[in-house]
Amino acid sequence: MSYTIRKRLIIGFSILGAFCVICVFFANSFVEKKLENTLKTLPESVRFNYSALHVNVFQGMLFVENPELELIEGAERRVDLKIILEDFKLTNVSYWEYVVNNTIHLDSVLLNNAQIFYVRSKEKTKDSVQVSSNSKSQGLKKFDKVVKIDNFDLNHATVTLYKGSKDSVFVKSENASIRFNDIYFDDATALEGVPFKYSDYRVLTDSLKFNVGKFETLRLSELEFTKNYWVIRDLKLKTKYSKRELTKFITKERDHFDVEMDSLYIKGPQFGAADKRIYFNTDTITIQKPIMKIYRNKMVADDYSVKPLYSKMLRDLKFDLTLPVLILKDGYIEYEEKVKEGIHAGSISFNDFNATIKNVSNTYTSPTKTELDINTNFFDTAPLHALWTFDVNNEKDEFNFKTEIGLLPVSQLNKFTEHNLNIKLEGQFDEIYANINGNVNRSHVDFSVKYEDMKLQILNKKHQKNKFLSSVANLFLRNDSDKNDDGFITKSGQVERDKTKSVFNFFWLNVKEGLKLVFVGDGII
Repeated sequence: MSYTIRKRLIIGFSILGAFCVICVFFANSFVEKKLENTLKTLPESVRFNYSALHVNVFQGMLFVENPELELIEGAERRVDLKIILEDFKLTNVSYWEYVVNNTIHLDSVLLNNAQIFYVRSKEKTKDSVQVSSNSKSQGLKKFDKVVKIDNFDLNHATVTLYKGSKDSVFVKSENASIRFNDIYFDDATALEGVPFKYSDYRVLTDSLKFNVGKFETLRLSELEFTKNYWVIRDLKLKTKYSKRELTKFITKERDHFDVEMDSLYIKGPQFGAADKRIYFNTDTITIQKPIMKIYRNKMVADDYSVKPLYSKMLRDLKFDLTLPVLILKDGYIEYEEKVKEGIHAGSISFNDFNATIKNVSNTYTSPTKTELDINTNFFDTAPLHALWTFDVNNEKDEFNFKTEIGLLPVSQLNKFTEHNLNIKLEGQFDEIYANINGNVNRSHVDFSVKYEDMKLQILNKKHQKNKFLSSVANLFLRNDSDKNDDGFITKSGQVERDKTKSVFNFFWLNVKEGLKLVFVGDGII
Protein backbone atom coordinates (compact mmCIF):
# COMPACT_ATOMS: atom_id res chain seq x y z
CA MET A 1 0.00 0.00 0.00
CA SER A 2 1.42 3.36 -1.08
CA TYR A 3 2.06 6.16 1.35
CA THR A 4 -0.64 8.31 -0.26
CA ILE A 5 -3.36 5.66 0.13
CA ARG A 6 -2.29 4.95 3.72
CA LYS A 7 -2.45 8.66 4.51
CA ARG A 8 -5.90 8.99 2.99
CA LEU A 9 -7.19 6.00 4.98
CA ILE A 10 -5.82 7.43 8.21
CA ILE A 11 -7.42 10.78 7.49
CA GLY A 12 -10.70 9.08 6.54
CA PHE A 13 -10.85 6.94 9.67
CA SER A 14 -9.88 9.94 11.79
CA ILE A 15 -12.70 11.97 10.32
CA LEU A 16 -15.10 9.05 10.77
CA GLY A 17 -13.94 8.57 14.36
CA ALA A 18 -14.30 12.24 15.10
CA PHE A 19 -17.73 12.20 13.51
CA CYS A 20 -18.77 9.23 15.68
CA VAL A 21 -17.48 10.95 18.81
CA ILE A 22 -19.38 14.09 17.90
CA CYS A 23 -22.50 12.03 17.18
CA VAL A 24 -22.24 10.22 20.51
CA PHE A 25 -21.67 13.54 22.27
CA PHE A 26 -24.67 15.13 20.64
CA ALA A 27 -26.72 11.96 21.14
CA ASN A 28 -25.83 11.94 24.84
CA SER A 29 -26.65 15.63 25.12
CA PHE A 30 -29.89 15.15 23.20
CA VAL A 31 -31.05 12.26 25.41
CA GLU A 32 -30.01 14.06 28.59
CA LYS A 33 -31.93 17.14 27.50
CA LYS A 34 -34.90 15.02 26.53
CA LEU A 35 -34.93 13.31 29.93
CA GLU A 36 -34.56 16.60 31.75
CA ASN A 37 -37.48 18.06 29.83
CA THR A 38 -39.56 14.95 30.48
CA LEU A 39 -38.87 15.17 34.21
CA LYS A 40 -40.04 18.78 34.16
CA THR A 41 -43.41 17.64 32.81
CA LEU A 42 -44.14 15.25 35.68
CA PRO A 43 -47.57 15.77 37.31
CA GLU A 44 -47.83 18.00 40.36
CA SER A 45 -48.26 14.94 42.56
CA VAL A 46 -44.71 13.82 41.69
CA ARG A 47 -41.63 15.81 42.65
CA PHE A 48 -38.22 14.63 41.36
CA ASN A 49 -34.92 16.39 42.08
CA TYR A 50 -31.29 15.44 41.42
CA SER A 51 -27.85 17.03 41.38
CA ALA A 52 -26.61 15.58 38.06
CA LEU A 53 -27.77 13.33 35.24
CA HIS A 54 -25.41 11.49 32.87
CA VAL A 55 -26.24 9.46 29.76
CA ASN A 56 -23.97 7.29 27.63
CA VAL A 57 -25.91 6.21 24.57
CA PHE A 58 -23.06 4.06 23.24
CA GLN A 59 -22.90 2.03 26.48
CA GLY A 60 -26.65 2.18 27.10
CA MET A 61 -26.11 3.73 30.54
CA LEU A 62 -28.03 6.24 32.65
CA PHE A 63 -26.56 7.58 35.90
CA VAL A 64 -28.36 9.97 38.25
CA GLU A 65 -26.60 11.54 41.24
CA ASN A 66 -28.46 12.26 44.48
CA PRO A 67 -31.96 11.65 43.11
CA GLU A 68 -34.88 12.48 45.37
CA LEU A 69 -38.47 11.41 44.66
CA GLU A 70 -41.59 12.63 46.47
CA LEU A 71 -45.21 11.58 45.93
CA ILE A 72 -47.63 14.24 47.13
CA GLU A 73 -51.23 13.68 48.23
CA GLY A 74 -54.18 15.91 49.07
CA ALA A 75 -54.96 19.60 48.93
CA GLU A 76 -52.54 20.27 51.77
CA ARG A 77 -49.68 18.87 49.62
CA ARG A 78 -48.83 16.10 52.05
CA VAL A 79 -45.73 14.02 51.19
CA ASP A 80 -46.78 10.35 51.49
CA LEU A 81 -43.70 8.76 49.92
CA LYS A 82 -40.15 10.08 49.85
CA ILE A 83 -37.13 8.26 48.42
CA ILE A 84 -33.60 9.68 48.71
CA LEU A 85 -30.74 7.90 46.93
CA GLU A 86 -27.00 8.37 46.79
CA ASP A 87 -27.18 7.40 43.14
CA PHE A 88 -29.29 5.56 40.60
CA LYS A 89 -27.81 3.62 37.69
CA LEU A 90 -29.22 1.84 34.63
CA THR A 91 -26.81 -0.18 32.46
CA ASN A 92 -26.90 -1.79 29.04
CA VAL A 93 -30.20 -0.49 27.76
CA SER A 94 -31.00 -2.53 24.63
CA TYR A 95 -32.13 -0.10 21.93
CA TRP A 96 -32.44 -2.93 19.40
CA GLU A 97 -35.05 -4.77 21.46
CA TYR A 98 -36.88 -1.52 22.04
CA VAL A 99 -37.10 -0.74 18.32
CA VAL A 100 -37.69 -4.29 17.04
CA ASN A 101 -39.63 -5.99 19.88
CA ASN A 102 -41.18 -3.03 21.71
CA THR A 103 -39.27 -4.23 24.80
CA ILE A 104 -37.41 -2.15 27.36
CA HIS A 105 -34.50 -4.41 28.30
CA LEU A 106 -32.00 -3.39 30.99
CA ASP A 107 -28.97 -5.33 32.13
CA SER A 108 -29.17 -3.87 35.63
CA VAL A 109 -30.88 -1.31 37.81
CA LEU A 110 -28.80 -0.24 40.80
CA LEU A 111 -30.01 1.94 43.69
CA ASN A 112 -27.48 2.74 46.41
CA ASN A 113 -27.93 3.92 50.01
CA ALA A 114 -31.63 4.59 49.77
CA GLN A 115 -33.67 6.28 52.45
CA ILE A 116 -37.34 5.44 52.00
CA PHE A 117 -40.11 7.14 53.98
CA TYR A 118 -43.76 6.25 53.60
CA VAL A 119 -46.72 7.70 55.52
CA ARG A 120 -49.83 5.55 55.67
CA SER A 121 -52.40 8.30 56.03
CA LYS A 122 -55.47 7.79 58.21
CA GLU A 123 -57.39 10.08 55.88
CA LYS A 124 -57.37 7.58 53.05
CA THR A 125 -60.76 5.90 52.93
CA LYS A 126 -61.51 2.52 51.43
CA ASP A 127 -63.26 4.25 48.55
CA SER A 128 -60.25 6.42 47.78
CA VAL A 129 -57.96 3.41 47.93
CA GLN A 130 -60.28 1.55 45.56
CA VAL A 131 -60.37 4.48 43.14
CA SER A 132 -56.58 4.72 43.28
CA SER A 133 -56.28 0.99 42.66
CA ASN A 134 -58.66 1.15 39.70
CA SER A 135 -56.85 4.15 38.25
CA LYS A 136 -53.55 2.34 38.61
CA SER A 137 -54.91 -0.74 36.86
CA GLN A 138 -56.28 1.36 34.02
CA GLY A 139 -52.94 3.12 33.67
CA LEU A 140 -51.07 -0.15 33.58
CA LYS A 141 -53.38 -1.52 30.92
CA LYS A 142 -52.43 1.38 28.67
CA PHE A 143 -48.74 0.48 29.04
CA ASP A 144 -48.21 -1.71 25.97
CA LYS A 145 -44.48 -2.41 26.32
CA VAL A 146 -42.58 -5.32 27.83
CA VAL A 147 -39.99 -4.54 30.51
CA LYS A 148 -37.09 -6.89 31.21
CA ILE A 149 -34.51 -6.28 33.94
CA ASP A 150 -31.78 -8.88 34.34
CA ASN A 151 -30.71 -7.66 37.78
CA PHE A 152 -32.41 -5.20 40.13
CA ASP A 153 -30.45 -4.20 43.25
CA LEU A 154 -31.42 -1.95 46.14
CA ASN A 155 -28.42 -1.74 48.48
CA HIS A 156 -28.03 -0.53 52.08
CA ALA A 157 -31.47 1.01 52.38
CA THR A 158 -33.24 2.39 55.42
CA VAL A 159 -37.01 1.97 55.24
CA THR A 160 -39.36 3.81 57.59
CA LEU A 161 -43.14 3.45 57.45
CA TYR A 162 -45.32 5.82 59.43
CA LYS A 163 -48.91 5.32 60.46
CA GLY A 164 -50.98 8.49 60.27
CA SER A 165 -48.13 10.96 60.76
CA LYS A 166 -44.34 11.16 61.02
CA ASP A 167 -44.71 11.06 64.80
CA SER A 168 -45.83 7.42 64.70
CA VAL A 169 -43.30 4.89 63.33
CA PHE A 170 -45.08 1.75 62.13
CA VAL A 171 -42.15 -0.21 60.66
CA LYS A 172 -38.45 0.57 60.51
CA SER A 173 -35.77 -1.50 58.79
CA GLU A 174 -32.09 -0.64 58.57
CA ASN A 175 -29.37 -1.77 56.16
CA ALA A 176 -31.88 -3.53 53.93
CA SER A 177 -30.86 -4.96 50.57
CA ILE A 178 -33.16 -6.34 47.88
CA ARG A 179 -32.24 -8.20 44.69
CA PHE A 180 -34.52 -9.51 41.94
CA ASN A 181 -33.22 -11.55 39.00
CA ASP A 182 -34.83 -11.69 35.55
CA ILE A 183 -37.74 -9.35 36.15
CA TYR A 184 -40.44 -9.53 33.48
CA PHE A 185 -43.30 -7.05 33.31
CA ASP A 186 -46.07 -6.58 30.74
CA ASP A 187 -49.74 -5.64 30.61
CA ALA A 188 -50.76 -9.16 31.71
CA THR A 189 -48.51 -9.41 34.78
CA ALA A 190 -49.56 -5.88 35.75
CA LEU A 191 -53.00 -7.21 36.67
CA GLU A 192 -51.70 -10.00 38.93
CA GLY A 193 -51.22 -9.85 42.70
CA VAL A 194 -47.45 -9.51 42.21
CA PRO A 195 -47.31 -7.30 39.08
CA PHE A 196 -44.11 -8.82 37.66
CA LYS A 197 -42.42 -12.18 37.27
CA TYR A 198 -38.91 -13.08 38.41
CA SER A 199 -36.59 -16.08 38.53
CA ASP A 200 -35.17 -15.43 42.01
CA TYR A 201 -35.02 -12.83 44.74
CA ARG A 202 -33.16 -12.10 47.95
CA VAL A 203 -34.11 -9.73 50.75
CA LEU A 204 -31.71 -9.01 53.62
CA THR A 205 -31.93 -6.69 56.59
CA ASP A 206 -29.91 -6.30 59.77
CA SER A 207 -32.80 -5.23 61.95
CA LEU A 208 -36.50 -4.58 61.82
CA LYS A 209 -38.85 -2.96 64.30
CA PHE A 210 -42.60 -3.33 63.86
CA ASN A 211 -45.25 -1.73 66.05
CA VAL A 212 -47.84 -4.50 66.15
CA GLY A 213 -50.39 -2.23 67.81
CA LYS A 214 -50.87 0.07 70.72
CA PHE A 215 -49.32 -2.34 73.21
CA GLU A 216 -46.80 -4.66 71.48
CA THR A 217 -43.57 -4.29 69.52
CA LEU A 218 -42.00 -6.90 67.24
CA ARG A 219 -38.23 -6.82 66.69
CA LEU A 220 -35.82 -9.05 64.82
CA SER A 221 -32.07 -8.87 64.39
CA GLU A 222 -31.78 -10.46 60.95
CA LEU A 223 -34.08 -11.34 58.08
CA GLU A 224 -33.29 -13.21 54.88
CA PHE A 225 -35.87 -14.02 52.21
CA THR A 226 -35.11 -16.02 49.07
CA LYS A 227 -37.23 -17.95 46.60
CA ASN A 228 -36.38 -21.25 48.34
CA TYR A 229 -36.48 -20.24 52.00
CA TRP A 230 -37.16 -17.46 54.49
CA VAL A 231 -35.18 -17.10 57.72
CA ILE A 232 -35.89 -14.75 60.62
CA ARG A 233 -33.43 -14.70 63.51
CA ASP A 234 -33.69 -13.41 67.07
CA LEU A 235 -37.37 -12.53 66.91
CA LYS A 236 -38.90 -10.79 69.93
CA LEU A 237 -42.51 -9.84 70.57
CA LYS A 238 -42.87 -7.83 73.76
CA THR A 239 -45.41 -5.64 75.48
CA LYS A 240 -44.19 -2.03 75.55
CA TYR A 241 -45.02 -1.62 79.25
CA SER A 242 -44.16 -3.50 82.43
CA LYS A 243 -46.79 -5.79 83.95
CA ARG A 244 -47.77 -3.15 86.49
CA GLU A 245 -47.73 -0.29 83.97
CA LEU A 246 -49.95 -2.16 81.50
CA THR A 247 -52.88 -2.14 83.94
CA LYS A 248 -52.85 1.68 83.85
CA PHE A 249 -53.51 1.74 80.09
CA ILE A 250 -56.20 -0.95 79.74
CA THR A 251 -59.86 -1.05 80.72
CA LYS A 252 -60.29 -4.77 79.97
CA GLU A 253 -58.01 -7.66 80.83
CA ARG A 254 -55.20 -8.16 78.33
CA ASP A 255 -52.20 -10.47 78.25
CA HIS A 256 -48.71 -9.13 78.88
CA PHE A 257 -46.37 -10.77 76.34
CA ASP A 258 -42.69 -11.64 76.49
CA VAL A 259 -42.03 -13.89 73.48
CA GLU A 260 -38.70 -14.78 71.87
CA MET A 261 -37.53 -17.15 69.14
CA ASP A 262 -33.97 -18.03 68.18
CA SER A 263 -35.00 -18.53 64.57
CA LEU A 264 -37.96 -19.08 62.31
CA TYR A 265 -37.22 -21.04 59.11
CA ILE A 266 -39.77 -21.24 56.28
CA LYS A 267 -39.01 -23.78 53.55
CA GLY A 268 -40.46 -23.37 50.07
CA PRO A 269 -42.53 -20.19 50.50
CA GLN A 270 -44.97 -19.33 47.74
CA PHE A 271 -47.23 -16.31 47.78
CA GLY A 272 -49.36 -14.26 45.46
CA ALA A 273 -52.97 -13.72 44.49
CA ALA A 274 -55.36 -15.88 42.52
CA ASP A 275 -59.00 -15.08 41.78
CA LYS A 276 -58.65 -11.85 43.77
CA ARG A 277 -57.63 -13.78 46.91
CA ILE A 278 -54.18 -13.74 48.49
CA TYR A 279 -52.51 -17.08 49.16
CA PHE A 280 -49.47 -18.28 51.10
CA ASN A 281 -48.12 -21.82 50.74
CA THR A 282 -45.02 -23.43 52.18
CA ASP A 283 -43.53 -26.87 52.80
CA THR A 284 -42.54 -26.53 56.46
CA ILE A 285 -42.01 -23.89 59.13
CA THR A 286 -39.51 -24.64 61.92
CA ILE A 287 -39.27 -22.48 65.04
CA GLN A 288 -36.15 -22.96 67.17
CA LYS A 289 -36.26 -22.30 70.93
CA PRO A 290 -39.52 -20.39 71.23
CA ILE A 291 -39.90 -18.84 74.69
CA MET A 292 -43.37 -17.59 75.58
CA LYS A 293 -44.12 -15.87 78.87
CA ILE A 294 -47.68 -14.65 79.29
CA TYR A 295 -49.04 -12.74 82.28
CA ARG A 296 -52.64 -11.76 82.97
CA ASN A 297 -53.97 -9.56 85.75
CA LYS A 298 -57.44 -10.94 86.59
CA MET A 299 -58.22 -7.91 88.73
CA VAL A 300 -58.79 -5.91 85.54
CA ALA A 301 -62.34 -6.07 84.13
CA ASP A 302 -63.12 -9.12 81.98
CA ASP A 303 -63.17 -8.92 78.20
CA TYR A 304 -66.56 -10.38 77.27
CA SER A 305 -65.99 -10.57 73.52
CA VAL A 306 -66.53 -14.02 72.01
CA LYS A 307 -63.29 -15.96 71.51
CA PRO A 308 -63.41 -18.33 68.50
CA LEU A 309 -61.80 -21.75 68.58
CA TYR A 310 -58.74 -22.27 66.37
CA SER A 311 -60.71 -24.20 63.75
CA LYS A 312 -62.95 -21.18 63.17
CA MET A 313 -60.00 -18.78 63.23
CA LEU A 314 -58.32 -20.75 60.44
CA ARG A 315 -61.57 -21.13 58.53
CA ASP A 316 -62.23 -17.38 58.61
CA LEU A 317 -58.77 -16.23 57.48
CA LYS A 318 -58.92 -13.53 54.81
CA PHE A 319 -56.33 -15.38 52.73
CA ASP A 320 -55.62 -18.98 51.70
CA LEU A 321 -53.05 -20.68 53.94
CA THR A 322 -51.46 -24.05 53.17
CA LEU A 323 -48.91 -25.18 55.76
CA PRO A 324 -48.38 -28.97 55.82
CA VAL A 325 -45.99 -29.02 58.81
CA LEU A 326 -45.14 -26.57 61.60
CA ILE A 327 -42.38 -27.68 64.02
CA LEU A 328 -41.55 -26.13 67.39
CA LYS A 329 -38.25 -27.21 68.99
CA ASP A 330 -36.86 -26.80 72.52
CA GLY A 331 -39.45 -24.30 73.68
CA TYR A 332 -40.59 -22.95 77.03
CA ILE A 333 -44.07 -21.71 77.95
CA GLU A 334 -45.05 -19.95 81.16
CA TYR A 335 -48.46 -18.59 82.06
CA GLU A 336 -48.97 -16.38 85.12
CA GLU A 337 -52.30 -15.22 86.49
CA LYS A 338 -52.71 -12.68 89.26
CA VAL A 339 -56.08 -12.83 91.04
CA LYS A 340 -55.56 -10.79 94.19
CA GLU A 341 -53.45 -7.83 95.23
CA GLY A 342 -50.69 -8.75 97.65
CA ILE A 343 -50.58 -12.39 96.49
CA HIS A 344 -48.04 -13.63 93.95
CA ALA A 345 -49.42 -14.61 90.58
CA GLY A 346 -50.09 -18.30 90.14
CA SER A 347 -48.11 -19.89 87.34
CA ILE A 348 -47.98 -22.93 85.07
CA SER A 349 -44.90 -23.81 83.01
CA PHE A 350 -43.94 -26.24 80.25
CA ASN A 351 -40.23 -26.96 79.70
CA ASP A 352 -38.56 -28.72 76.76
CA PHE A 353 -41.63 -27.98 74.67
CA ASN A 354 -41.62 -29.76 71.31
CA ALA A 355 -44.52 -29.93 68.89
CA THR A 356 -45.27 -31.11 65.37
CA ILE A 357 -48.38 -29.49 63.93
CA LYS A 358 -49.76 -30.85 60.66
CA ASN A 359 -52.19 -29.38 58.15
CA VAL A 360 -52.35 -25.80 59.42
CA SER A 361 -54.58 -24.71 56.59
CA ASN A 362 -57.94 -23.49 55.36
CA THR A 363 -57.50 -25.06 51.92
CA TYR A 364 -57.76 -28.77 52.75
CA THR A 365 -61.07 -30.58 52.39
CA SER A 366 -62.68 -32.95 54.88
CA PRO A 367 -61.83 -35.40 56.34
CA THR A 368 -58.26 -34.00 56.52
CA LYS A 369 -57.65 -32.75 60.05
CA THR A 370 -55.28 -30.35 61.71
CA GLU A 371 -53.17 -32.34 64.20
CA LEU A 372 -51.02 -31.07 67.07
CA ASP A 373 -48.63 -33.64 68.56
CA ILE A 374 -46.99 -32.18 71.69
CA ASN A 375 -44.26 -33.47 74.00
CA THR A 376 -43.09 -31.43 76.98
CA ASN A 377 -42.29 -31.47 80.69
CA PHE A 378 -44.98 -30.08 82.97
CA PHE A 379 -43.44 -27.90 85.69
CA ASP A 380 -40.01 -29.19 84.63
CA THR A 381 -40.74 -32.59 86.20
CA ALA A 382 -43.65 -34.53 84.69
CA PRO A 383 -43.47 -35.76 81.08
CA LEU A 384 -46.58 -34.68 79.18
CA HIS A 385 -47.82 -35.87 75.80
CA ALA A 386 -50.86 -34.38 74.10
CA LEU A 387 -52.62 -35.03 70.80
CA TRP A 388 -55.13 -32.44 69.61
CA THR A 389 -57.11 -32.80 66.38
CA PHE A 390 -59.86 -30.84 64.65
CA ASP A 391 -61.35 -30.36 61.19
CA VAL A 392 -61.24 -26.77 59.94
CA ASN A 393 -64.26 -27.42 57.73
CA ASN A 394 -66.42 -28.63 60.62
CA GLU A 395 -68.61 -25.63 61.44
CA LYS A 396 -69.54 -27.11 64.82
CA ASP A 397 -65.81 -26.82 65.64
CA GLU A 398 -65.66 -30.36 66.98
CA PHE A 399 -62.30 -31.44 68.37
CA ASN A 400 -60.56 -34.16 70.33
CA PHE A 401 -57.84 -33.49 72.89
CA LYS A 402 -55.98 -36.36 74.57
CA THR A 403 -53.22 -35.99 77.12
CA GLU A 404 -51.18 -38.17 79.43
CA ILE A 405 -48.99 -36.87 82.24
CA GLY A 406 -46.33 -38.89 84.08
CA LEU A 407 -45.03 -38.75 87.66
CA LEU A 408 -45.83 -35.35 89.19
CA PRO A 409 -45.36 -34.20 92.82
CA VAL A 410 -48.59 -32.28 93.36
CA SER A 411 -46.86 -29.63 95.45
CA GLN A 412 -45.75 -28.23 92.07
CA LEU A 413 -49.38 -27.37 91.33
CA ASN A 414 -50.18 -25.50 94.52
CA LYS A 415 -49.01 -22.10 93.37
CA PHE A 416 -51.72 -22.32 90.73
CA THR A 417 -54.48 -24.47 92.29
CA GLU A 418 -54.61 -22.45 95.50
CA HIS A 419 -55.69 -19.39 93.52
CA ASN A 420 -57.80 -21.02 90.82
CA LEU A 421 -59.40 -24.02 92.56
CA ASN A 422 -59.12 -22.96 96.20
CA ILE A 423 -57.44 -26.33 96.76
CA LYS A 424 -54.08 -27.17 98.30
CA LEU A 425 -52.62 -30.60 97.57
CA GLU A 426 -50.07 -32.98 99.05
CA GLY A 427 -48.84 -36.27 97.62
CA GLN A 428 -48.05 -37.30 94.07
CA PHE A 429 -49.71 -38.16 90.79
CA ASP A 430 -48.31 -41.33 89.28
CA GLU A 431 -50.24 -40.95 86.02
CA ILE A 432 -53.00 -38.77 84.61
CA TYR A 433 -55.03 -39.41 81.47
CA ALA A 434 -57.62 -37.09 79.98
CA ASN A 435 -59.71 -37.49 76.83
CA ILE A 436 -61.78 -34.45 75.86
CA ASN A 437 -64.31 -34.49 73.04
CA GLY A 438 -65.88 -31.11 72.47
CA ASN A 439 -67.31 -28.50 70.17
CA VAL A 440 -67.94 -24.78 70.22
CA ASN A 441 -70.52 -25.12 73.02
CA ARG A 442 -69.64 -27.99 75.36
CA SER A 443 -67.43 -31.01 75.96
CA HIS A 444 -67.31 -34.47 77.49
CA VAL A 445 -64.22 -35.41 79.51
CA ASP A 446 -63.01 -38.85 80.57
CA PHE A 447 -60.47 -38.44 83.36
CA SER A 448 -58.26 -41.15 84.91
CA VAL A 449 -55.81 -40.62 87.77
CA LYS A 450 -53.45 -42.85 89.73
CA TYR A 451 -52.06 -41.20 92.84
CA GLU A 452 -50.34 -41.86 96.17
CA ASP A 453 -50.52 -40.33 99.68
CA MET A 454 -52.90 -37.66 98.51
CA LYS A 455 -54.13 -35.10 101.01
CA LEU A 456 -56.29 -32.17 100.21
CA GLN A 457 -57.30 -28.88 101.79
CA ILE A 458 -60.33 -26.93 100.64
CA LEU A 459 -59.68 -23.20 101.01
CA ASN A 460 -62.22 -20.44 101.51
CA LYS A 461 -62.25 -17.13 99.66
CA LYS A 462 -59.63 -15.78 102.05
CA HIS A 463 -57.38 -18.73 101.15
CA GLN A 464 -57.76 -20.21 104.62
CA LYS A 465 -58.47 -23.86 105.31
CA ASN A 466 -62.13 -24.83 105.42
CA LYS A 467 -61.89 -27.61 107.98
CA PHE A 468 -65.30 -29.10 107.33
CA LEU A 469 -65.00 -29.37 103.55
CA SER A 470 -61.39 -30.49 103.86
CA SER A 471 -62.41 -33.32 106.21
CA VAL A 472 -65.18 -34.41 103.85
CA ALA A 473 -62.86 -34.27 100.86
CA ASN A 474 -60.19 -36.34 102.56
CA LEU A 475 -62.80 -38.91 103.49
CA PHE A 476 -63.33 -39.38 99.77
CA LEU A 477 -59.60 -39.57 99.18
CA ARG A 478 -59.10 -42.25 101.79
CA ASN A 479 -61.87 -44.39 100.27
CA ASP A 480 -60.30 -46.79 97.74
CA SER A 481 -63.60 -48.29 96.60
CA ASP A 482 -63.61 -46.20 93.41
CA LYS A 483 -60.19 -47.43 92.33
CA ASN A 484 -59.89 -49.93 89.52
CA ASP A 485 -57.74 -53.02 89.81
CA ASP A 486 -54.87 -51.11 88.22
CA GLY A 487 -55.07 -48.40 90.87
CA PHE A 488 -56.74 -45.75 88.69
CA ILE A 489 -59.83 -43.74 89.49
CA THR A 490 -61.80 -42.95 86.35
CA LYS A 491 -64.57 -40.37 86.14
CA SER A 492 -66.52 -38.68 83.35
CA GLY A 493 -68.15 -35.29 83.23
CA GLN A 494 -69.70 -32.58 81.09
CA VAL A 495 -68.43 -29.02 80.72
CA GLU A 496 -70.17 -25.96 79.29
CA ARG A 497 -67.82 -23.63 77.46
CA ASP A 498 -67.50 -19.98 78.42
CA LYS A 499 -67.28 -18.46 74.93
CA THR A 500 -65.76 -15.26 76.27
CA LYS A 501 -62.66 -17.28 77.26
CA SER A 502 -59.93 -18.89 75.18
CA VAL A 503 -59.70 -22.53 74.13
CA PHE A 504 -57.06 -23.06 76.82
CA ASN A 505 -59.55 -21.93 79.46
CA PHE A 506 -61.91 -24.54 77.97
CA PHE A 507 -59.26 -27.24 78.42
CA TRP A 508 -58.63 -26.04 81.96
CA LEU A 509 -62.35 -26.28 82.81
CA ASN A 510 -62.27 -29.91 81.64
CA VAL A 511 -59.21 -30.71 83.76
CA LYS A 512 -60.79 -28.89 86.70
CA GLU A 513 -63.98 -30.93 86.30
CA GLY A 514 -61.98 -34.16 86.16
CA LEU A 515 -59.97 -33.30 89.29
CA LYS A 516 -63.12 -32.30 91.14
CA LEU A 517 -64.90 -35.56 90.28
CA VAL A 518 -61.89 -37.69 91.17
CA PHE A 519 -60.91 -36.06 94.46
CA VAL A 520 -64.02 -34.38 95.82
CA GLY A 521 -67.05 -35.73 94.02
CA ASP A 522 -69.91 -34.00 92.26
CA GLY A 523 -71.79 -31.29 94.19
CA ILE A 524 -69.22 -30.66 96.95
CA ILE A 525 -67.43 -27.71 95.29
